[in-house]
Amino acid sequence: MNHLAKSFLLLGATLMLASCASLKLERVDFGWPVESVLTVNNANMIEDVRYAVSASVANLAAEEFQDSTALRGARLRLLRSTEGYYFLTGPKFTHVYVFAPGASTLSLNQAITVNENGLKDPAFNQRPPYVELVDGEGFRRLLTNDAIAEVKK
Repeated sequence: MNHLAKSFLLLGATLMLASCASLKLERVDFGWPVESVLTVNNANMIEDVRYAVSASVANLAAEEFQDSTALRGARLRLLRSTEGYYFLTGPKFTHVYVFAPGASTLSLNQAITVNENGLKDPAFNQRPPYVELVDGEGFRRLLTNDAIAEVKK
């Protein structure tokens, strides 16, 4: 192969790699159609087989209840928003925790205070562009990944 052919081959390979590096799929909807209700096991883990997600919630229990074992046996609510954030809460929680996914981690994006007295029987619904939190009659909040967008009754 002559020098000119090698140069064109190298240039072509470089351009192809550069174009692959900038490839982006847009308008991706990461949202789950319904929430998952997950029971915390004795190892402080939650697991959702349907969406292939599992995580330790010991640090969450320590943050919300100052006891890393407080969530054992609890039923937590988990929903992934259309933007890809994970919303997590449960009975007696005063917050909804919003996590951003990373390499083998969920990192806290925001802890949103939703009820100073603690939730009773919370549930999440998709209401794009929001995540709706309901907790009995008269309690409805539309959430973004970092705040309460709207309070509705």
